[in-house]
Amino acid sequence: MDYQIRHMQQDEWPMLADFLYEAIYVPEDYAGEVPRSIIEQDPKCRAAYEGFGGRPDDSAFVATVADRLIGACWVRTTDEYGHIDDQTPSFSISLYKPYRGRGIGTALMNAMLSQLKANAYARASLSVQKRNPALRLYERMGFRIVGDGADETEWLMVCRLNPLQNTPLTFRKLEASDISTFADLRILQLLEEGAQKTCDLMPALCDYYERHLANNSFVSWLAIADGYIVGTSGISIVEKPPYFGCPTGRIALVSSMYVKPEFRRQGIARDLLLRIVEEARDRRCGVAQITASNMGVPLYGSCGFAHNKNFMQLAL
Repeated sequence: MDYQIRHMQQDEWPMLADFLYEAIYVPEDYAGEVPRSIIEQDPKCRAAYEGFGGRPDDSAFVATVADRLIGACWVRTTDEYGHIDDQTPSFSISLYKPYRGRGIGTALMNAMLSQLKANAYARASLSVQKRNPALRLYERMGFRIVGDGADETEWLMVCRLNPLQNTPLTFRKLEASDISTFADLRILQLLEEGAQKTCDLMPALCDYYERHLANNSFVSWLAIADGYIVGTSGISIVEKPPYFGCPTGRIALVSSMYVKPEFRRQGIARDLLLRIVEEARDRRCGVAQITASNMGVPLYGSCGFAHNKNFMQLAL
């Protein structure tokens, strides 16, 4: 879709009330219609748009298609949902329904986060209903849960805006509580490698990781910086009839080798790869295999992987 991201103009600010109404999360099992009066009667809702432009921290970006506003992302430091303190801008973001799921929300948030970083803000915050699928988007953008929001139905999330590259790294294995974030990063990897998004892969990925993590046929090492997952790895243990090249018949299929762009070229991917190769040895695997992207070939070659020209595939 051909869309543009730009700063919101002053004569467009009144539309923030409409976008806030569009941002209200409505569960799939809710049959009624949310009254528009809710954003007018709730002081925290009104604080998100009332008098916008009158505070030094007020800022907004919009997305347009054919010069029509179809989405907005804005921040304030008023006492709205997601507010932490007067130094931390809190996010609101909204898209009209026909334009959701197309990457426009990500583009809007990236524009705002870039501006906040350039303006030296230390962090940003937001609140999200716990059942809202947008939670995964916010995690991908660097927000993490710090506790309940205004009540027990919502999360309060914070994104640190200062660089984390110099934060000490720790490494640990994937846990069940990491699966949603891990699957999000796997999808980012696939898209970065040129895959086309032809379906919603998230449910199938989460199901796979839950089942195979539970029975120990999938293992992953993670790189962690300041509580964030910044690098991933993984091996799936499969078993075939033994052959001369692999007398145990156990094969480690390497996948999910991904490091966030801002943490690359620091040796993290190599460290993760060596850790899962050692896991494969511990599980008596005879070989480790990977379908490598062009970008990954030098890394795998440096760790002893060699090309196998016999690999073929049939789509079923």
